[in-house]
Amino acid sequence: MGTVLFTQNTPKNEILILIDRAPNTLSPSQTPDVMARKILPLIQEFQYSPGATGGVEVDLEDFILTPLEAHRPKLHFKVVKDDLTRAVWFSRNQADVLFDTLSLSKTRYFENQGAKLYSPVGFHLSFIGFNLKHPQLRRPEVRRALAQALPIELWIKQKYFGFVDPVSPLPEFDPEASKKLLDQAELKTKEDGFRFTLRYLTTPVREGNELALLVREALKQIGVRVEVVPLESSLFFNKLGSGDFELFGSRILRKSAEDSVIENFKTGGIRNYFGYSNLKLDEFVLSHPKASWTQIDPFLSPDSPIIPLFTWRHGLLLSHRIHPSGIDASTLDDSFRFLSALQLN
Repeated sequence: MGTVLFTQNTPKNEILILIDRAPNTLSPSQTPDVMARKILPLIQEFQYSPGATGGVEVDLEDFILTPLEAHRPKLHFKVVKDDLTRAVWFSRNQADVLFDTLSLSKTRYFENQGAKLYSPVGFHLSFIGFNLKHPQLRRPEVRRALAQALPIELWIKQKYFGFVDPVSPLPEFDPEASKKLLDQAELKTKEDGFRFTLRYLTTPVREGNELALLVREALKQIGVRVEVVPLESSLFFNKLGSGDFELFGSRILRKSAEDSVIENFKTGGIRNYFGYSNLKLDEFVLSHPKASWTQIDPFLSPDSPIIPLFTWRHGLLLSHRIHPSGIDASTLDDSFRFLSALQLN
């Protein structure tokens, strides 16, 4: 990748932010997707306006937010889908901000090169989800066996460069106990060396693919074949919604462990792809309609509808032309609000 260069072609009153996908809307009246929810607070709370005028539709792949207050720079959002291309732009100082959108190895590279990196604790919970309607996976002892076969603590130490924090308590890593559980469940090893096969759905994001390969290798050791199926995001979620999967890797994106996750786990929740149902949890939700991960984890642990893996820290890289006054762990959440505080040197 070479030495980080400090030449800048971006206009002096403009901050260039590279994002990996376009928001579906910049209108508060429409239902926002994940990227739109990150950007819309700038419009709703800090009075930025999209750069188009006269009824011209905004190009959501490349657009500018103009501040009402003259002392703030314009915010130029540009979609660059390829991870390596985003890194090259930043290395040439042709971009100012990368936020949660660069692979871990490249983020660490830029930190080692002297770039400004902020990585406060967040609550992006990585997990492996089960299809609880599957003949084998509907059995709690089988789910526990799969969880115990994953060396999660080793992955955290050796793979994730300090950008993730363990979820407590982690499943105990004990592949021999996993094998015994599967034997007791009468899921014996067949002539091909495997007990059964599971499809694991993932998106093309690098970290998701690499996690899928780690899971495949770990479960192979206890005689479970994993077929990794990478899918474009919309097809991925269509498959989840229709129950056409056995395993999948994903994240729950929240500001903290105290934010509501109940739609992921209550019976009939809009993001309850697992088919999970727990009457005690549903009763609890009646009096706690915005129950958080901290509150519901005791209900989930005995059932293991998912395998919680780790929570991701945020990763914010700033170019040397940015004066990061006011940026600290408390100002970084799951949105681009922090951009309103940035100034140009």
